[in-house]
Amino acid sequence: MKYCFFLIFLIPIVLFSQENEEVTSNDVKISAFQNTEALLIIQQAILHKKYNNPEVSLGYFNYKAYRKIIVSADPNKISASIDSVFQTKNNIRNFIHLDSSNYKFKKELEKHHLYITEKISEHSFKQGKKQNEHILALRMAGFENPVYELLKVNIQDFSVYKKHYTIAGTKYLNPIAEKGPELYVYKLLDTITKTGRKAVRVYFEPKEKLSSIGLKGVLSLDLVSFAVVDFVTEFKGEVLINASQKFKFIKADNGWFPIEAMVEISNGENKKGVRFFNRLLDFDAASKKSNKWEYSAKQSPSDVVFLRAKTSLFDIQINHALEIEKSSSVISIASDANKKKNYFWELYRREHVTRRDSNTYVLIDSISKADNVERKIDVARNLLKGFYPLSFLNLDLGKIINLNNYEGLRIGLGGITNARFSEKFRIESYVAYGTKDAAIKYKAGAAFRLNMFANTWMGLNYTNDIHESAGIDFILKGTSFSPINPRNLNLSHFYKFKTWEAYLVHDIQPNFTAKLNLTAGSYKSVFYYKYISNKKLLSDYHLTLATVAFNYSPNSEYLSSPIGKIRVKNGYPQYTLQLRKSMSHVAKSDFGFAQVNFKVEHQLKPLKKGVTHLLLIGGLTFGETPLSHLYNATPNYTYKNPYRKRITFGGKNSFETMGYNEFISDRYVMFQFKHFLEPFHLSNLFKPHLSIITRFGIGGMRSPMNQVGVQFKTMEKGYLESGLEINRLFKGFGFSAFYRLGAYRLEDWSDNLAVKLTYRLSLGF
Repeated sequence: MKYCFFLIFLIPIVLFSQENEEVTSNDVKISAFQNTEALLIIQQAILHKKYNNPEVSLGYFNYKAYRKIIVSADPNKISASIDSVFQTKNNIRNFIHLDSSNYKFKKELEKHHLYITEKISEHSFKQGKKQNEHILALRMAGFENPVYELLKVNIQDFSVYKKHYTIAGTKYLNPIAEKGPELYVYKLLDTITKTGRKAVRVYFEPKEKLSSIGLKGVLSLDLVSFAVVDFVTEFKGEVLINASQKFKFIKADNGWFPIEAMVEISNGENKKGVRFFNRLLDFDAASKKSNKWEYSAKQSPSDVVFLRAKTSLFDIQINHALEIEKSSSVISIASDANKKKNYFWELYRREHVTRRDSNTYVLIDSISKADNVERKIDVARNLLKGFYPLSFLNLDLGKIINLNNYEGLRIGLGGITNARFSEKFRIESYVAYGTKDAAIKYKAGAAFRLNMFANTWMGLNYTNDIHESAGIDFILKGTSFSPINPRNLNLSHFYKFKTWEAYLVHDIQPNFTAKLNLTAGSYKSVFYYKYISNKKLLSDYHLTLATVAFNYSPNSEYLSSPIGKIRVKNGYPQYTLQLRKSMSHVAKSDFGFAQVNFKVEHQLKPLKKGVTHLLLIGGLTFGETPLSHLYNATPNYTYKNPYRKRITFGGKNSFETMGYNEFISDRYVMFQFKHFLEPFHLSNLFKPHLSIITRFGIGGMRSPMNQVGVQFKTMEKGYLESGLEINRLFKGFGFSAFYRLGAYRLEDWSDNLAVKLTYRLSLGF
């Protein structure tokens, strides 16, 4: 069930009067269309931003906020007439039936809204750290336990002074950004008085070529400090957006501070129509347009539905010293936030609770229980991580089925206990069977939580399994999920391992995670392989490894909730560093190598210009190192004939034209450039995504003669491939084409060409 918290619609308003008249205020003569004067005012506002922006000019501030969000409609704007439905056949218009959707809709909206949620929070800011929000009370209609993921959405920016102004999760060009004068047209309107101080109103609108990413509205600017004292804006597109902010002059600070913010969103050029809670409201504009019937009424319910989010700021304190410990945890939630009594709400509410408000909570709560909505939300939340929640266990979907050349069809079952089992202790295990190698693999482990706020866990595992030989392995992994890894289909070079593992994982900061891992066990390749040197001749071996890994994402932000850490903002760049030491002669260890692995990801996202993703990944080993812990640069190509057998599934960040185990290195670096163009809107259902990709890798091997039993090359000259990827052609499927270039280009052109199918799984709610 989708909760259309974001699919919403606006009642357009007439922004401002633009009569060509002159208004005199003291010594300032204002003409409504004198752009030069308006531009001078705006330039002063830009120059004075550092003095007027509270997050730049103030050392400390804190305040409380009450936010109320409703999805509703004005019953007075809904026609109560009954539709007559006709169908034309053979040029004859026949009456079919009466449709009472609008009539029912009006009667329902007189009793209640479509949805409501309220929040009371305390905000704290210290210079040099992000603004933190601690949620004191939270009510979401239909949910005994709130949907914490919805708190991630930035409905409206606190500051009007940023380069981009965010409304409902979308960034727009700010009219008072440094480049604002290059992007906007300004016109003076008149002067007003705010808190006994004179202010000037300036109308702004984007230049025509920037209309899709610019706003239209009015700024009111203090004539002494050039601070914003009022901000009203709108955007018209698939949705209509109206936003406003009000400010109050704080004498103690001699500056203006926001005291109210409001966003209203309603239907614009969206042709799909709107659904709320499928069962509660099924007035879908698209359903009427999808059949051949004719409706006498022109109005659709989705034309008048809107979302309104209003925030009131109070108990504002300026420059009162305070301490913020975890600056990247921008939102935290009181453990009893969803259990606050009515007297607490009445103490902090800044709006009266109406009869329609109260009725909405009662109605949505009953529908949510009848439709088992909280269970569906829990399922969706876990599916995003690759799990399916059962009573006390989350089933690991990635362990059920897989394919590779060594095991054939790998089937299994695994999972991890959830918070219903215990919030301080967890058990994790899986078992798998390969139909080709006829062998059972398994893992069993347990962990204790030492600190909930720092997400500190200590655990112990025993694993008997196989792993890709020479595949780079990071012990700190992301949370993305794919039911099947397409590269595995053609993998055949694996090694078996039986290891004990002890680990400690800890959040130094929510955006800075560290993990210490100690493993000891036996390793053996499943293909013919020996490591030969002056000191060693080994076909199987023991390793005792100490690994420490760090993941740092300085611009990511997190929500600390009763269900754990939730990423609020996926910021870039992101850094991963891993240091590993094999301790020779400790617990029978046969090698004493050292290893450094690293990964850097960055993303550039200009407004309405697509997204550029950059990836740098590599590793370096020191000392004698077996093949299992070297680098194959993540190849994903097979030279099978006829050519159609080479058309397999593309990987995520793999070299699509590089043969499996074609190159092996003990030191290598790979760089990937991937640019995602804006989707092509060919129709409402067909929006293919095109991306342009180039990958470059370089590496080498100090003593290749030590690795016996596998043929490979080294890539000191640099490996290069480029190609295109088109996704979402049909149900997540697409295709890609890459060509091998540079020093390692092959003689037969077809051996340089890789054509792949692609699949991008999209889960959400």
